[in-house]
Order: sequence, then structure tokens, then C-alpha cells
Amino acid sequence: MSTNRLTRLALVAGALLLVLPAFPRIARAQSSAYSLSDIVDLVRNKVPSKRVLSLAKENCVSFSVTEDAQARLRRAGAPASLLKGLKDVCGPDNPKPNAATADSTPPASAAAAAPPPATPAPPPDTTVPIKIRVAVVGADLTIRPVPQLGLYIISPKGDTTRTSTDLDGTVGGSFKEGVYRIESAQPVTIGNERYRWAFYQSFAKDMRAIELTQKNAQIDTIAAAGPATVASATPAADSAHAAATDSAAAAAKAPPKPVRRVNPEREIFAKYRTGVFSVYGATRATGFLADSAGLVVTNAHVIKGATDVRVQIDSATKVEARPLVSDSATDIAVLAINMDHCGACTVLPLLDSSASTAPAAGDRVLALGSPLNHLSVLSIGIVSSADNRSVVTDAGVNWLNTGGPLLNLDGYVIGLNSTKESELALQDAGAGPRVASSVSVTLVAAALARARDSLPSLASHPLSDSLLPVLPTDPFPKPPIDAVSGLATLDLHTYRTGAGPFRVLVMTPQIMAWRQKQADRALADRKQHDPGKAAQWRRIDPIEGWRDWRDYLDDRRAVVIVNVMPEAAAFPFYDADKLQSFDDGNFKSMVITRDGVPIVPVEKVVVPAVLNVDEMRASRRVVPMQGIYVYRIRDFAPRAVGTTANYAVTIVDAAAPNKPVTFPLQPATIEQLWKDFTSYRFP
Repeated sequence: MSTNRLTRLALVAGALLLVLPAFPRIARAQSSAYSLSDIVDLVRNKVPSKRVLSLAKENCVSFSVTEDAQARLRRAGAPASLLKGLKDVCGPDNPKPNAATADSTPPASAAAAAPPPATPAPPPDTTVPIKIRVAVVGADLTIRPVPQLGLYIISPKGDTTRTSTDLDGTVGGSFKEGVYRIESAQPVTIGNERYRWAFYQSFAKDMRAIELTQKNAQIDTIAAAGPATVASATPAADSAHAAATDSAAAAAKAPPKPVRRVNPEREIFAKYRTGVFSVYGATRATGFLADSAGLVVTNAHVIKGATDVRVQIDSATKVEARPLVSDSATDIAVLAINMDHCGACTVLPLLDSSASTAPAAGDRVLALGSPLNHLSVLSIGIVSSADNRSVVTDAGVNWLNTGGPLLNLDGYVIGLNSTKESELALQDAGAGPRVASSVSVTLVAAALARARDSLPSLASHPLSDSLLPVLPTDPFPKPPIDAVSGLATLDLHTYRTGAGPFRVLVMTPQIMAWRQKQADRALADRKQHDPGKAAQWRRIDPIEGWRDWRDYLDDRRAVVIVNVMPEAAAFPFYDADKLQSFDDGNFKSMVITRDGVPIVPVEKVVVPAVLNVDEMRASRRVVPMQGIYVYRIRDFAPRAVGTTANYAVTIVDAAAPNKPVTFPLQPATIEQLWKDFTSYRFP
């Protein structure tokens, strides 16, 4: 190949890679209208406003340029000129003109001479599979499916599909993407409550099952009709009595008139969910906004030992947090965040004795949390006891909502949910009573008071208003994952590296799924060949000690996970029956740099690298740790000139913190990561 041709190819590749971080969204939108998330991604990737408007005019937009949409674009860095230009782009509020209805009409002779228009090719099948699940969750959290419920699914054009749920309360079908209206054909009566559904729902590719529960239902309470007694003394009265009797009989046959009931749990959940956050420290848990100055309350054990703490406000916004108070005795921590990106956040009020009563046995309460794949989660329970130090309930409190608020039905915080590692271990083993202990609001208020006293210290060292990386919202395509995870063997040499006492496995979604399949098979084999110990074997791969591992797999998160293990542990699996000493290779922290600049991970956790933790502690051996760091694929994108960037890994060993281990990530590994994400970047 000539030098000139090589030069031309390099220039073309360089021009394409200038906008490569935004290319997944661009490629996806070339065949359909741009969503708000598409435009936000283009803005965040510094694509010029003229180019964004040009792309939007070519393919339209699928959203209305409302105040909320403008606010989100402004937070992403969109200038006023772009916001104004988007209002003129074809979309729901400004349809694109149809070329068939142009202003000018050709002369009759020209029309006669023109050849008949060619029959357009039929549009491609753009239907997506949709699954709907209908169930009512009882106060005891039992799930009651609703079978044979008729449903109307009304398309954006008004076409109506009639369907019904099967015996397990589910129904499926294929529909084109768009905003549909779902209506129940008839109400469902359970006990003295009547449920009916009518709401709008977007149908999109790879979406989760649509759930119809009491959260999105209209609930009516059925009023019982009392008997009527009428006495008669005259023929006229007898006639009136007969008429009244007929009327009463007709009324008895008619369905009772429903009385609209207000659901306080639903209202509280809707009101305060924007004040419930995910907290990333030594582990991931929940926190809640307790002061408009930016004070967030969580558990002390969540941030203990963490080198940095971050708070995710919503699916697109994560910020730095600074601990002001951390009290291990009460398990309360108070963090400070910059409120510049929290304009729509709701402050959760602490219990006010003048407006609400103190918690007592029998009171209904709500425990709010923030899991990985949802904005918030709700658990309902009953108070069994309460004092100035704790509130004991049967609400479902686990690792998803530890650090979250416990509220009464007046909407006041009465406690801080607290579930420590020892209690979580019992939950994992299926042992222990279903009882949750929350820290009393009295202790929370005292910790908040101490945090407010520390606020002036932030003036000399203010919190950054920079946004930190978050998980991508689009799931990774399923076919390439299935193709790799089904393989019996896989050559991992391109994904493996390491130096000193550490071995590193760099995983894409395909490798993650394959690894889990191998672990499942190995666990099944172990139970089959050692049935006497089958009950005690729950996992065989130490990475499953990371509580988010399954969520990343099930949700097909489009991320790169770097797993650092001690060399002395059998890699990637470890035999739980073995007890050995780890003089080195005890992971403490890691930094990956790109051309000398550190990459900020989406999430990072440190968990045991062995399964037999209790046995090793009992034998007074050091429990070695492993590191799990989550990154976005854009962090491994080629340079703008089309070459692979230089990546270096630095690992700190807890056994030798002053002697970090540094080694490069080979270009072949980076190129393989980029290759594995081809189907995600070009859907």
C-alpha cells in the first residue's frame, strides 16, 4: 500500500474518531428519531452545537423541549442557542413537513407526463417484545398474581389490542416502539379494595417487564351497604313501601359505589424518592438528603476505610461527597455534597414532635432505599418496639436500603436503616429473624447538628461541582453475550495480565457471563461429587462476594470490569477447603492511567479473595482481599489520531503499601476490549 494512501486513511480515521465517544448514540439515531438521552450524550461529548442541530434536523427528535428537558441539557453543558434551535427541530411539538404536501403543485401536463411513483419498499419489522406482569403485593410482602385480566393496549395511532393475562398474571406480545396507553378492561376486586389501571408507558427495545401493581393503580374501597327497615300503616304507605322495597332490591343488585381511598405510602414514596441517593464508599448503600445545605445521612460502616466517597443523585448525576461526621458506635455518618446538581432533590424532614407522634408498637412505617438498577425501592413494615436509640420493625432492610430513611405515615424520618456485615451474612445464609433495627432519629438529629457545625470548614476547601462517571443506561446486546457464555472453553490470555503478587482479569460483558457460567457448572459438579457438603456450598467464585455482581450480569451492564486477585489464590476460582497464608498479594487500591492521566472508575469495591473467610480468621491468618473496579468503554477508546493510548496499572499491596506494583496494559488487551464492544457501539 502506498504512503499517500496510508496518509489518506489515517486522516479519515482521525476525523471519525474525533466524535467517536458520541458515535454509539449517532449510529443508533440514524435510523430513528433522537431521544433526549441521545442529545445529552452528544452535548456531554463536546459535539459542536451546529453539528447537534444538523443531526437532529436530519432525523428529528422524539421528545418535547420542555423546561425539564432544557434543564437536563443545560446541566450537560448545552448553550442557549442550542436549546432555542432544538425547539424548531421536527418532533412531537413540531412535526416534519411531508414532501407529498408541498406548497407548489405541478402543472396537469407535467403530472400526466410524469411516470407513476414507484411502490415504496415495506418498512422493516421494528417490533419489540413486551412483557406485562400484573400482581398485587400484600402488606406482608406476599405477591398475588392477577390471572385472566383483560387489558387494552392502545397504540400512539389509536389502534387497540385486546389481550389478557395468563394464570401467573403475565402476558406478552410484540409492538412497535412508541408511547402506548395500557388500560384494564375491568376492575379487579381483592378483599374490600378494587384496582383498575390506566396509564401511559413507553415501549422500547430490551426494556424490563412492565409491572401493574398498586403503585400505578387507582384503588377504591368498597363501602358495605347496610340493611334498610321500612314500616307501613296505610295502603298508600304499603304502596310506597313496595316501591321502596323494589328500589332497595335494585340497589342491592347494583355494584356498591366505590369510595376513593388515599394511599399514604404511595404519596410519601412519590414525594421523597428524589431525596434518596446511592452512596459509594467502601461498599454501596443508600443515603438521604437531610438538609438543604447538602447534608446526606448514611451509615458509618458504608464509608469506613474508603479512600473517597461519592453520592449518585439520579441515573445521570454522581458527585463527590465529603464525610463530616462518622460515628461507628451509632453507625451514623453525615456527608456533604455540592447542591449545584441537586435542584430537584427533596429534603426529608426529621420527626417533629409538634406535628407527629413518636413511633410506637403497631405503627406502619416505610423503609426507602436506592438499589443499582432502580432510582428507589420501598419496603413497608410494622413497628414492634421503639426507644431513644432504636426502632425495631419487620420492614425489609438489607444491603439495598441500609443507610436509607425509615419514615412514618406522616412523612417524617423516625430512624436510619442500619444493616451491618454480620447481619447481611445471616441474610445471605437464610438465617436470622426477619427483624430490622433502625437508629433512632434522636441520634440522627444529634449527628446532623455536629455536621452543621462543621459546614464553615468547607469554605476554605469547597466541594467540587464536577460530575463523576455513571453507569451507561443502555444494556449490552444479548446475542454476543450468549454466543460467548455458552462456550465450554475460552482463551483468556488477551484479557489476563499482572505483575508481582497480583493477577488481573479485564472483563467485558461477554467474559463476565462466561465466567459466571463456569462458576455455576463448577458448583454443580462440586455438589454432585461431594453431596455431604452440598448444603454448605453456595458459591465457588469469590467475585460473587461482591453484592452487585449479579445485578451487573442480569442487567447486561455495558462496562469493563477489572478484577485484581492475589497470585496465591487459584485464579479465577478458589477452593474453600484450603487454608493457606498470604504473605503478600493483599489488594488495597489501584489506579489505571491513560496517557498519564488517572481514569475515574464508575465503582470500586474491595472484597475478600477467598470463600473461607471465617476459617481463615479463626486460624489467625490474613484474609486476602481482591479489587473490583468498574469502567466505561469510552475510557479505553482510541486516540483521536487512531492510535491506542498508553495505559498503566498501579496496584498497592496492603502488605507493602510503600512498594506499589506498576505494569502496562498491553495494546492487544485494549484493542480486544474495543472489539468486544462493537455490537454495542454499532447496534
